[in-house]
Amino acid sequence: MTPSQTETQLRFTGDWPAMPVLGVALALGVLMFFLYRRELRFHTGAARWLLPLLRSLAVVLAVLCLAGPILRHIDTYRQLGRVVLVADASASMSFSDDTPQAGKPPAPAPAPALPAGSVASSNAGTRFDRMETALLDPNHSMVKKLAEKHDVELFALRGYRAERLWWHRQEGSDVSGDLPHHFEFKPEATATNLDQPLRDALGPNPAGTALVILTDGQHNGPGSPEEMAAGLRDSGIPVFTVGYGSELPPPDLAILNVQMPEAVFAEDRAEGTLVISDTLPAGLGASMNVLQGSKVLWQQTFTTTGAGERRFDFSFPVRDLVGDPKQSLRTLTARVDVNGVNASQDKIANNNSQTLSLHLLSRKRRVLLLDGRPRWETRYIHNHFDRDERWDVVAAFDTFTRGQGGQVAEAFPKTKDDLMNFDLIILGDLRPDALSEEQQSQLVEFVEKRGGGLIFIDGRRNHLQAWQSTKAATLIPVKWKEQGSPAAALDYSLTEQGQTMEALRLSDSPSTNPNLWTRLPKPFWVSPAEPLPDAAVLAKLGNNTVEPLPALVWRRFGAGSVVWLGTDELWRWRYEVADQHHQRFWMQVATWVAAPPFMVENDRLSLGTDRLRYQEGDTAELRVRLRTATGTTVTEGSPRAHVFRNGLEIASLELAPDPSHGGVFRAITGTLPAGDYQLSVSEGSAPAHDLRLGFRVESQANKEWSQLTLNRPLLEGMARVSQGRFLREGDISQLPDLLQQLDRMETRTTETKLWHSWWWFGAVMLLLTLEWILRKVWRLV
Repeated sequence: MTPSQTETQLRFTGDWPAMPVLGVALALGVLMFFLYRRELRFHTGAARWLLPLLRSLAVVLAVLCLAGPILRHIDTYRQLGRVVLVADASASMSFSDDTPQAGKPPAPAPAPALPAGSVASSNAGTRFDRMETALLDPNHSMVKKLAEKHDVELFALRGYRAERLWWHRQEGSDVSGDLPHHFEFKPEATATNLDQPLRDALGPNPAGTALVILTDGQHNGPGSPEEMAAGLRDSGIPVFTVGYGSELPPPDLAILNVQMPEAVFAEDRAEGTLVISDTLPAGLGASMNVLQGSKVLWQQTFTTTGAGERRFDFSFPVRDLVGDPKQSLRTLTARVDVNGVNASQDKIANNNSQTLSLHLLSRKRRVLLLDGRPRWETRYIHNHFDRDERWDVVAAFDTFTRGQGGQVAEAFPKTKDDLMNFDLIILGDLRPDALSEEQQSQLVEFVEKRGGGLIFIDGRRNHLQAWQSTKAATLIPVKWKEQGSPAAALDYSLTEQGQTMEALRLSDSPSTNPNLWTRLPKPFWVSPAEPLPDAAVLAKLGNNTVEPLPALVWRRFGAGSVVWLGTDELWRWRYEVADQHHQRFWMQVATWVAAPPFMVENDRLSLGTDRLRYQEGDTAELRVRLRTATGTTVTEGSPRAHVFRNGLEIASLELAPDPSHGGVFRAITGTLPAGDYQLSVSEGSAPAHDLRLGFRVESQANKEWSQLTLNRPLLEGMARVSQGRFLREGDISQLPDLLQQLDRMETRTTETKLWHSWWWFGAVMLLLTLEWILRKVWRLV
């Protein structure tokens, strides 16, 4: 690296400046010169001035040497800032924002002259064309201009990946080649993800980087761009967003969303809401339909208003659906159209329909909630399950009837078979004698053999500690300490293992989830306990004065698993955000801990997935349970899952034992493209089982076209939280000035201690020796 500036300084020990020390040395040297001349006042010739000069120079050097001279060499190097440019190549960027009025073409206008360095902001051409011109046109290429002062990397955002196209680094010593004049691809990505692909483009060490995104802001993938931008701000990385597209909506009719349960029970009705965008002229006839193939399940006509977003509720009986009764999946289509001759006024047809999947379930998942009293925590938990159509909850609280009896005894299943029909049991601060010894033994069998889930919620009355002397003691994953419970505000923190748990993710962005946990409203109580050796601590509670105590402990037990929660104050999470975090936590943890659901099964095989509905780019967790001919669950083996897409096998995955549930094997697929899928299983060299599970991965293409305007609020929010700037496409010429702050100056200083150098002492001795020789020659000694 060549220094851009070099400076040499003479300093002295103690960082004394050079001028005062030099002044003292010269003053003493001059004084010595005149004193020496007085001794030679009777002499003439060279001796009278040469000898005093030699003695004076020796004095000056001796004084400077005693002051500790240091020669300081300062080199300043200019570190170029790194600029990552990301060009959106999604399908919505192929949209043209020209919206002439019907029957009246726009009047041509002469193009104004462009000032030097500016970029055209005309609406001529598609958004992608205008972006390509701004970045790559040889006459005013923004990439080329930025590369003059920065390290530049150019990426294309193509759906769920960022593809690097070109780079120019280290003042041109590291270049990928000539800058292209155009992109060698078209904007065809069916989704826009402004989260993870941008992180991938920045790389693992993004310090000193600025992120510039050129896009219309149509984020429709997983994650949160605002949270991503906030995380970059903490790393000192500003985000500059350049918005393309008009903020005025074109005349169009589009489906924005279909709000509908992912599963419905076979005897119920499928109900939901169609959310559409209506920006057509008022008074046109239109219709909405929900279809299965060509069969109309629901239909409604309406008149356009041009008012923007509109909502329509729909409902139809599930029994009208057709399909294989052994399969749960049904594929439906929601569609909206302008009727008759006015159909041509609809700007595009790509966003008029949306395909979605609906699963028919034979039964709801069941949860049994038992607590010693109706605490705030268990009240809210009961409400969460009661409102969720996928769950059926039975709740009871101890009435402290002597021995067994009261609500708890009445709610507890009367037979073991009834208990085994539950998937999850939540046991609060309940005295152990509220259940009989037989019922306590059934709890153990429910977890160990049924593969059910059990959650303990500790409480201040310490009833759970008494369970250590019961037949259900083996279920408890902790042992309690004798120390008192801390009575102060405590902070949550996820352990390293807890950070990897999907069930504990309260944020849409994985990287921001640990910080979100630290900001959750604080509890004031936690039970003092420590985990058993085979248990894992997922979260802790503590503060600056209180040593962290386990707050969430998990342990696998037989075929099932157990979770112990050390505080009953998670309900405080509802402060100012209602159910946002509290409900999400409980439903995710319940789904994880409970016995895993299977959508299709027979006497030998059960097949299921972690979710019922997938979006393009998601991964799927495949779950399998095998049984022998006698009905015994298989716990060891090496089964394989065969994944078919649109009838063709695309993957064969080895299934591994599920660490959370015994007797369950699982595998996780890669990212899945849109399509219809089927799952089958084979064991060893045997052919695949005939039983297959169908599931669908829905395309994002309709969402890519559902909004045709610039999403300015999102882009402004990303820029604001990261301390960057939002620019319209016509203001892109401001980028070089805004990015100038990225340049960093690195200073390197080297010091030479002259008073440690042999030649400094040698120079003094040489001067004195020369003086003595001359005095001898001139007979002055």
